[in-house]
Amino acid sequence: MHQHTRRFLVQLFLVFVIAAVTASAAQYAYVGNLSGQNITVVDRATNKPVALVSLGGTVTAVALTPDGAYLYAALQLSNKVSIMSTATRTVVGTVAVGVYPASVAISPSGAYAYVANQGSNTVSIISTSTKTVIATVPVGNKPAGLAFTPDGSHVMVANRYSNNISVINTATHTVTATWTALKGACAVVFSPDGTLAYVPNQYANEVTVHSVLTGAILSTIPGFISPNAIAISPNGLRLYVTNANGPSVSAVDTLLKRITVTVPVGSLPTSVAVSADGSMAYVTSAYGYSVSVVNALTNAVTTITRVGIVPMSVALSR
Repeated sequence: MHQHTRRFLVQLFLVFVIAAVTASAAQYAYVGNLSGQNITVVDRATNKPVALVSLGGTVTAVALTPDGAYLYAALQLSNKVSIMSTATRTVVGTVAVGVYPASVAISPSGAYAYVANQGSNTVSIISTSTKTVIATVPVGNKPAGLAFTPDGSHVMVANRYSNNISVINTATHTVTATWTALKGACAVVFSPDGTLAYVPNQYANEVTVHSVLTGAILSTIPGFISPNAIAISPNGLRLYVTNANGPSVSAVDTLLKRITVTVPVGSLPTSVAVSADGSMAYVTSAYGYSVSVVNALTNAVTTITRVGIVPMSVALSR
């Protein structure tokens, strides 16, 4: 083979390799739009929308599988969960669940998706391999949010109207305990070591800190205005709590157990997610039709990205 031809082929091969690596390294924010009935895909390098995927239903919550290959979206009015391939950005499956699915969480292993159904006071457990519901678990009144413990052994379900937390054993798919919370428990997030659970109580304007071992309330963090969503930094040192009537997001020092700063965002913030490096928090604003990107170092909104109509939830690729 001629030397120039060989050099050209090598260069061409490197171009393809670099393009493939760049594509695989791309990170996205997936925003579920309630009234838009679609998903806005935002490139996090530019914080600009790059795709709009129709799901044909009111999207209340989204969650990514651990490998980032699939997005599970709760469709509230159609009582279904839609499954989207992130590679092709197409719907690859639909699963019927309970009445008014409000939130969804994927197990750390990726084997199960748990869906909180507000209208039927149940949790639907979906096998991600068969894309079918394998169990339905009764929980408290109006389950609003749920999350897996870091080891995947349990799921905690925040019940907004019964003011408590249902603890589901993921091995048996049964409720094994019920924790007392405050008024309007609506979400759950865990410390990285799995020893603490943080629960925003929307009607009490406080976040409760629970022992995962006993469920007891160890302390409360006051100062919120209708807290309705929560996320934690990867190192566990900072909480982000959205204030529905703020409209703002509060940063909480988990060691001091107090709010350190409150950052204004768009109207009616509905969800928050933190980047894997902890540098950015993404906050959806339902009536602002936007996502505010908050810099963790400066505590300022660096970008406001216009998305779909009434964005309710956001999930970040890792």
